[in-house]
Amino acid sequence: MTLLKTSAKMFHRLKYLLNSRDLFRNWLLAGVKYLLIRYGLIKGDIIVKCDNEEISVKPNVYWAIISAYYRRLFERFECRNKGLYAIFTYKDRKVYLYNSFEFLYDINDIILENFLGGAYDDVNVNNKTVLDIGAGVGDTAILFSLRGAKRVIALEPYPSLFMIALTNIRINRLEDKVLLLNAGVGSSDKEVCADTNDIHEYYIFRPGEKCDTKIRIYTLSSIIKDLNIEEDSVLKMDCEGCEYDTILHTDPQDLKIFKEIIIEYHNGYHELKRFLEDTGFDTKIKPIRSFPQPIKKQGYLIAKRNIR
Repeated sequence: MTLLKTSAKMFHRLKYLLNSRDLFRNWLLAGVKYLLIRYGLIKGDIIVKCDNEEISVKPNVYWAIISAYYRRLFERFECRNKGLYAIFTYKDRKVYLYNSFEFLYDINDIILENFLGGAYDDVNVNNKTVLDIGAGVGDTAILFSLRGAKRVIALEPYPSLFMIALTNIRINRLEDKVLLLNAGVGSSDKEVCADTNDIHEYYIFRPGEKCDTKIRIYTLSSIIKDLNIEEDSVLKMDCEGCEYDTILHTDPQDLKIFKEIIIEYHNGYHELKRFLEDTGFDTKIKPIRSFPQPIKKQGYLIAKRNIR
C-alpha cells in the first residue's frame, strides 16, 4: 500500500511538472531540481526562466505556481523586475497579481477563494465605498473595484505586504479607485513600530522589534471620521484575528454606518455574531471553500443591517 501511495504521488507530481513546460523555458531542469530537493537529495532554490529573465524561487513557491497553473487558476505568467505576475481573467478584464517571492502568498487560495470561489459575493459593493481591513497583496481591493465599488479604502499594516499591494494596484491601473494605506486597526488609536525588512505571510499584525517606520493603528470609529466613510458603506475584514479586538470595542452606532459587513473570522464566530446581532444586523455563517477548515473555527460571518 505504501509503495502504491508513493507511486501515485510521484505520478501526480510528474503531471504537474510536464504541464509546467508552458510556463518556463527551463521547465525540465527546474522540475528535475525540484524533485531532487523534494526527496532530500540536494538543497537550494530553483531558477525559473520566463520571458527574458531568470528568477530564483523557493521550492514551495515553485510547487504552488505549477499546481495553480495545472488547475487552470491563471492563464499565464510574465516575468518583470525580478518578480512574476500571474495573469487571469475576471469579469472580462485581465488581472495581474505580483509576487516578489521574498515570501510566499498562496496564489491557489487567493484566486480560487476570492475570485473564482465567490468568497465575497454575499455583499453588494456596487457603487459603494468599501473599507477593506487586511488588504494583504491588494487582491480584494482589486476584486471590489472590478465588481463596481465606487471607492475602496484598503488598510495593510505590514510594510512588506503593503508594497506588494501597491504594485498590484498600480499594474492593474486602479489608483483612481483604491486608496491604499500602510495602517491597521485595533481597539485604540496609536502608532507602533514596524520593521520594513520583516517579511510576513498572512499573520495577525504585531509591532516590530526594530523601528524602521511607524504604523498608524486606527479604531473603526476614527477611520469613519478621518476618511469620511459615508452611510451604507461596506466593511470587509480579514486581518488574521484582529477582528475580535476591533469589532468588540467599536461603538455600535459607528458600526451602523455600514450596510453590510463581511468578516473572515479565525477563532470562532459566536462572540462576533452576538455583538453584531445586538447592534442591529442579521447574520449568517458560511465556510471557507478553498481549503478544509472547521466552520466553528474559521469561516465568513456576513452581517446585513436590518430595517425592522
